[in-house]
Amino acid sequence: MMEKEIISSRQFMIITLLFSIGTAILIIPASVTSEAKQDAWIAAIIGVVLSLPIVKLFVALGNRTPTLTFVEANEKILGRFFGKFTAIGFIIISLLSAGELLYFIGIFMKTEIMPETPTMAFAFMFSIIIIYAAFLGIEVFARSAEILCPIFILIFIFFVICIAPSIQIENIQPIMETPKKSLFFSIIRFISLFSFPLIVLLMIFPSAVNVQKSAQKGFYIGPILGGIVLITIITLSILVLGPANTASRTFPSYSLAQRISIGNFLQRIEVIMATMWVISIYIRTFMYFYASVIGIAQIFNIKNHRPLIFPLGMIILGLSQIVHPNIIHSDIYNRDVWPIFSFILMILLPLVLLLVSKIRKINGNQGNTTQSDSSTQSESGSNNGNSSQNGSSNNNENTTQSQSNSNSDNSTQNQSNSNGDNSTQNQSNSNGDNSTQSQNSSNSDNSTQNQSNSSGDNSTQNQSNSNGDNSTQNQSNSNSDNSTQSQSNSDIGNTPNSDTNGKSTDN
Repeated sequence: MMEKEIISSRQFMIITLLFSIGTAILIIPASVTSEAKQDAWIAAIIGVVLSLPIVKLFVALGNRTPTLTFVEANEKILGRFFGKFTAIGFIIISLLSAGELLYFIGIFMKTEIMPETPTMAFAFMFSIIIIYAAFLGIEVFARSAEILCPIFILIFIFFVICIAPSIQIENIQPIMETPKKSLFFSIIRFISLFSFPLIVLLMIFPSAVNVQKSAQKGFYIGPILGGIVLITIITLSILVLGPANTASRTFPSYSLAQRISIGNFLQRIEVIMATMWVISIYIRTFMYFYASVIGIAQIFNIKNHRPLIFPLGMIILGLSQIVHPNIIHSDIYNRDVWPIFSFILMILLPLVLLLVSKIRKINGNQGNTTQSDSSTQSESGSNNGNSSQNGSSNNNENTTQSQSNSNSDNSTQNQSNSNGDNSTQNQSNSNGDNSTQSQNSSNSDNSTQNQSNSSGDNSTQNQSNSNGDNSTQNQSNSNSDNSTQSQSNSDIGNTPNSDTNGKSTDN
């Protein structure tokens, strides 16, 4: 088994938030606005609302197999053959997506910031970060997400405040003029980029999250907050650039940041938008890559996934150079191909898995057996007969002992249960040759004794119950050969006696 890495529910929520934004912060305004025009912000709002049932589907599937990743759940629910087949499809789409995101890194930096630098250079440097993060593991990655999230939020707030003076309300008018068909396609494109990829998080939810209840809330809160960020970006793009200009730009939100100008002093700070995008695309690229590495290791039952990281890193680097020949191809792919491709593997497959798991009655809520007041206890030592001991001593036949210690010849018993036939003893200590018993129950036939102390050769009993046949004795003290019993009830054939002295010898 691979080593288990655990992240907190708060870290999972942050990963979900930044993952849902991902590349969408730069490319989704143009994709949605090209169809919905000035009503793209309405399509975004509807898309965020429709994403919640999709998240509910993922949460329900995750709860069916809470200790397994998505790849392992495929195999458990669909069987070894079909499960591996569907898991391989999931891994392929994850690898392709990781390569595509490296392509976006390269093409964006070359187009907007460093036009003379080849895309391979940017993709290579970014792939080093992803590979190194994968080597360190999901826990270190989650901590880095915790550090980057406040930076992202502060930059976003600063960006919104700075661009607010450039808003022109007439750009968003008239409202609700877009045909329903165009609005529908815009919603589909938004959801396919925003919420469909969230299935990748099933590789860590809930198997790698410490508190599953809180993580479920985080699975909803993250996309909602991410959706608010995207709705804001799309709305600002339309309000400042206009719907036609937004639709024609490759990276409209970056162009939006270029418009920031405050007092002819605060200008050309569009790199803050690039910083936001690099943070969010780092989170998404890592999750795609991590899902691929862990998925391949689990399919082939490889105990240590780290040897796979570097080869797969080189594969996604190569894919980044061939996945799209140019930016036009990537636009067509994300607009027409990706929604269908992702729907099959990211929505249809989870629905099938959930349905089959219900039919096969695969449920992760497997109860644990709790034993109370029983004769089977943990921390046991040695027994003779059928005894179960907790911190052990010596028994005969049917003894149950708890927390006992054995010394010299016989046993020192602390909170133990020893029986001749059916006796129960609690908190006993034995020293010397015979036993010193405290809060003890020893029986010949059916007797019950509590709080006894025995020393020397014979026993000294304090607050004990000893029976010949069915007698009950309380608070007795026996010394040397004979016993002195005070405030006891001894019965021979069910005869109750009070304040009697008998001869009892306990060994």
